[in-house]
Amino acid sequence: MKNYLLVFTLAFCSIIYAQENTNPELWITFEYTPKVGMNQKFEAAIAEKTKLFNKADNSAFTAVLMTGAQAENGRYERIMPRRTNDWYNQSLSNEETKFWATNVAKYIQSGEGPYVWMRIKELSINFEEARPTKYFRSLTRVLKNGNNKDFWRYLERYIAVLKKARPDVQQAVFMLSSGGNANTVRILTTFNNPNERQGEKKNGTVKDVYDEMYGQGTWEDDFQKYNERLVEWSRPTYDFMMRADLSTKL
Repeated sequence: MKNYLLVFTLAFCSIIYAQENTNPELWITFEYTPKVGMNQKFEAAIAEKTKLFNKADNSAFTAVLMTGAQAENGRYERIMPRRTNDWYNQSLSNEETKFWATNVAKYIQSGEGPYVWMRIKELSINFEEARPTKYFRSLTRVLKNGNNKDFWRYLERYIAVLKKARPDVQQAVFMLSSGGNANTVRILTTFNNPNERQGEKKNGTVKDVYDEMYGQGTWEDDFQKYNERLVEWSRPTYDFMMRADLSTKL
């Protein structure tokens, strides 16, 4: 993957990422809601499927939604991380597909996906290697059509600020490549302590460090312009709990 310097024309950020990233790191996600009363059987089937088929070279992780109305009846996200185009273009083995159809699908009330996300490595922090985590927060944002340089400028600066103010944070930015609106951006922050989602504070607050790095009042101005580039209804924020018992062992 080419080493972007993030000084290209931000108005065409998403297009350039898609066209020049010849070896993207893809993350494939699915969303599942089990049938009423079938959560335990669904989980048992997922655990068995993971143990049989999802080794390190075909890893899969399961998280359960903790917030929002959909969490009440059980909502699961299945994540297949760090895939390549070559992997995604190949069909799953007949044995694995058959096992899912026979042993897992019968417990599912509704499912969504696959959603294929491309991780923007230049806008990710401490995400190059997998490490155990208990929770993650997901922010999904849909950009308006047109010039979105204000959105990307704020996000680029915000990541630079986090590296100084919260150097231990583990955060990644993804763009949707397939499965929905191509203007969709997802920001994931993993954490083990719900009271310190962005890690220990160092070198001041994010706002103060932002203004120190880019000029007094810049954070407020940049954040307002960032928000103006978002579709109004597209700002969901959800917390998930990772289920190690339903995931590939790290």
